[in-house]
Amino acid sequence: MTVTVVALVTVNDDAPEALAAYFRVTGPLLEKAGAKIVQRFEISETVIGLEPAQSVVIVEYPNRDAVDQVFGSDEYQMIKETRDKAFSNYQISIVAR
Repeated sequence: MTVTVVALVTVNDDAPEALAAYFRVTGPLLEKAGAKIVQRFEISETVIGLEPAQSVVIVEYPNRDAVDQVFGSDEYQMIKETRDKAFSNYQISIVAR
């Protein structure tokens, strides 16, 4: 059964090189796991509360094991510091069906 993951992110504009390095690693990881980015949204306005993130990215994985394959991989573990430079806000959640 497919698994939908929601990423709430805010890019750190002061670290474009870190963002590029992050995507160089995660792009192939997503492809290898059979995951696809299905939608992206820019948050244009917050009606109530603090703005949670700059963007919302919806990613569909073929199954839960594929999610673990990406985030548990050695390659992903090695770029965590880069990820933390690239994003000032980075939250990953699985959407229940």
